[in-house]
Parts: sequence; structure tokens; C-alpha cells
Amino acid sequence: MRSPGLTEPKAAPCTKAAIILKVSHESADALLKAFELAQTQRGAPRGMTTDEEQDLLRAMLVMAAAGLDSMLKQLIRDCMPSLVKANPQVRDGLEKFVARSIRGDADAPEPLASARFLGRVLAAESQQGQVLEEYIRDLTGVSLQSAPELMRTVQALALSKTKVDAGRFKTIFAVRNEIIHEFDINLDDERRKRNLRRREQMMKDTDALLEIGEHILREVDQILSAVEQQA
Repeated sequence: MRSPGLTEPKAAPCTKAAIILKVSHESADALLKAFELAQTQRGAPRGMTTDEEQDLLRAMLVMAAAGLDSMLKQLIRDCMPSLVKANPQVRDGLEKFVARSIRGDADAPEPLASARFLGRVLAAESQQGQVLEEYIRDLTGVSLQSAPELMRTVQALALSKTKVDAGRFKTIFAVRNEIIHEFDINLDDERRKRNLRRREQMMKDTDALLEIGEHILREVDQILSAVEQQA
């Protein structure tokens, strides 16, 4: 497992997200160590893995994906207010969300009717604050454990340095979904009734999830740190 490449964030709004990402690293690393220990105790570190060992690899990937989801949502909640003020692209995304909501075609899992959206905004003590709250709810109201949602998040945060390999993450999240939703069962396999996951590939996929989280968090931290220095 790769070592976390993120130092202590400089911008205060990034602190909680950094803690979540750190814990995600630690949990994934602990599961990998448990896998290696199980193989060593069995005396077959290079042999065919057991079902129990396979479950540790599956849990490692699932934990990293869940950690990424949690980290991104925390980052959006804590940093979006500052990013809207500091970045014209982020503010443009907010304005487009408001326009869609007024038309009644927002992309949220349960989009508000235009009249209800306007009612909530106009009745709020702070209209600007309520609009921002609705936008954050729209961005965090779904699972971010998919390539399209990951790309949507990067776009909403207006990150220019962080690149998302859509094809790669589509494959990684497909594996995650097979584990979560289908219990990784393959009824067509005559030897084993569950998909066989190889250690090296599961490590690479886990690292990719944690690494993209690091890139996103680091770039947001750099943006907000620069804003704080200018203030």
C-alpha cells in the first residue's frame, strides 16, 4: 500500500476532510496487513487465497471507496462557501444550479419543484445562505462512488490540476459494486462461486481511490490557502 502523500492542510476548512482521508488510508492498510498475516499464518503466502483472505481484499477496496465518498462530501460541505466567494467558476456552477432549480430540472436525486425551491429560498433568513445549502445538498445527496459523480465533483470544485481517468475509475467502481451489491458472486464459475480478486490489482485500485482523494484535497487546500494569504 502506498504511503499517504498528503501533509497537514494549511486551510482550516480542509481539516476534517484530511482526517477522513487519513483514517481511510489507515483502515485500508490495516486490512492489507491482515490479509498478509492470514497468508503467512497459513504458510502459503504465494498460494491460492482462501475465501476469508479474499474478503479482506474486498473489504480493503470497499473501505477506500467509502472513505473517498465521505471525504469528498465533507470537503464540499466545509469548503464550498469559501470557494464560491473566491472562484468565478465555482460561482458559475452555483448560478447554473439555481437556474435549473427555478426551471424545476435540477440534477438532485429528488429535485425540488421550482415553486418549492423558491419558497425555501425566499422564506430563509439568508437567501444566499439557503441557495448555497441547497447546492451543497444537491452535490452530496447521492453516492459519490462512481466515475461520473467523481468527475462532477471535480468540476463543481473547479479543479484544473486534478485529472480523473474516467475509464479507470469506471472499472474500479464496477468492482466495488459487484462486491457491495452482488456479494462478488459468480454463479457461472465451476470452481469458485465468487470472483477471484488478485492482491496486486486490488492494491492498485485501492491506491487509485486514495490517491485521487489526495489530489482533490491538496488542490482545494492550495486554492483556499492562497485566498487566506491574500486576505
